[in-house]
Amino acid sequence: MQLLNLSGILKIFFSGIVMSHYTWHNVTESSRVTTKHAFATISFIAETFIFLYVGVDALDIDKWKSSKASPRTSIAVSSTLFALVLVGRAAFVFPIVNITNFIKKRPSTKIELRKQFIIWWAGLMRGAVTIALSYNQFVNSDKTLTEDSALTITSTIIVVLFSTVLQICG
Repeated sequence: MQLLNLSGILKIFFSGIVMSHYTWHNVTESSRVTTKHAFATISFIAETFIFLYVGVDALDIDKWKSSKASPRTSIAVSSTLFALVLVGRAAFVFPIVNITNFIKKRPSTKIELRKQFIIWWAGLMRGAVTIALSYNQFVNSDKTLTEDSALTITSTIIVVLFSTVLQICG
C-alpha cells in the first residue's frame, strides 16, 4: 500500500480486510465476543468525537472569516458539492448493483430498486473521512488557510452537517 501512495485511511481499510480474513477464524469464541464489543465501543467513541469536532469546527468564526465568501457563494458551493456527491454515488451504486443482479441466477437474491436506493442513500457521506480528507488536502503544512481552502473546508463542513441531519431525520 505504501508503494501506491494511498492515504492512511485506505491503508487501514485494506489492512483490516486482509487481517479479518485470517485472524477472525484463529481466535477463540470468547476473544471474538470481547473483540467485537471492544471495537464497537471504540467505534462509537471515535464517531462521537468526530461529530463533536465537526460541530465545534462549524462554529469556528476565524475559518468562516478567512474564506471571505458571501453566504450566497458558500451556499452555492455547498449545494454544488452536495449535488456532485449525490450524482457520483448514484453513478457507482446503481450500475454495479444492476450488473450484480444480471449475474445472479435466482430472483430471490437480486437487489430490488427500493434496496438500491437505501444502499445509495446510506453511503452518501461519512463525516470523519470527508473532513479528514478535506483538511489533508487543503490545509498547508504551516496550518494557514488560503481563501479558497477555507471556502472548500467550510463547504465540506456544511455538506457533512446537512447530509448527517438529513440521514438522521430521513
